Amino acid sequence: MSEHNYDDDEAFLLEPDSDLSADNVDTDSALGDGMSVFSSTASLRSSLINHRDENGRKYHAFKDGKYLLPTDDEELERQEYQYALCLYTFGALSFAPLTKVNRVLDAGCGPGHWVIDFADCHPEAHVIGVDLSPVQRYTPSNASFEIDDLEEQWTFSYKFDYIHSLMMTGAFRDWPGFYRQAFEFLNTGGWLEIQDIDFPLRCADGSLPPGSALQKWTDVMMEASGKAGFLLNTCGKAADFMREAGFVDIVRVPYKWPIGRWPKNERMKELGGLVRENFVGGVESMSLALCTRFLGWSLDDVKTFAAEVRHDMSNSSYHTYFDLYVTYGRKP
Repeated sequence: MSEHNYDDDEAFLLEPDSDLSADNVDTDSALGDGMSVFSSTASLRSSLINHRDENGRKYHAFKDGKYLLPTDDEELERQEYQYALCLYTFGALSFAPLTKVNRVLDAGCGPGHWVIDFADCHPEAHVIGVDLSPVQRYTPSNASFEIDDLEEQWTFSYKFDYIHSLMMTGAFRDWPGFYRQAFEFLNTGGWLEIQDIDFPLRCADGSLPPGSALQKWTDVMMEASGKAGFLLNTCGKAADFMREAGFVDIVRVPYKWPIGRWPKNERMKELGGLVRENFVGGVESMSLALCTRFLGWSLDDVKTFAAEVRHDMSNSSYHTYFDLYVTYGRKP
């Protein structure tokens, strides 16, 4: 496996592993709690989704309990913001050296933004998005969406030239099984690409106090996801899963998402502010199902805790970040 690393402190924002040394200027305290950051995005109507109510939020009804995030407008708007943030970070829809893309699968397409964008950029391809509850506002003629559980046996009557997955950490219990099925349903020479985040939250220099709400949050997320069987630390193992499934020419490109505007590097500072808004707006939705279903917390417990975590995310003296990886491999 080859791995790309970039150590230049002046690296462009979208290049992997840009400098994360800390600035000593407080730049986050005036940013607010971030709960309205997604209000300017277009509303995605939750009436399009079969759903049920839980803890005041709407969750999909297909394979009830399988998906841990809400599917209401608030969360869909956050996912739209997060998708734009991924594009801003990566600077591309895909990294694999694609030469032929007649059929493309987006595994876990969510609201379908990547499907639409890739289909628009590749009119020669037919792009299929599959999720437990996809929502799409506009569909190009060369794109389609299906509701299905990709942890079950795949039933496609054809194979793909490219299979893509974006931000699916915590979505599958059996990741090795996903890689095996992806290998089976790729044409010879086809590529699988995983673009994802890896838990736990990390600290660049020991500045995060062990008793802080933010440290507790990452510990709680790891504990609850372990009990649920949806592990959050699988993205860093993607290359190993690919190799075990039979893939070759595997490449892993590492990135970092700082939480807040604490890095000295101006480009990483800007990125950190955007990343912070994503998690401030999503910490409650990310925590609700895990904490109430698997740790026995009450709704009030989660809301109070989420407010404390959001407060910690505004503390620029906490130099925290998430690892992200883009990993791709070819079926020989």
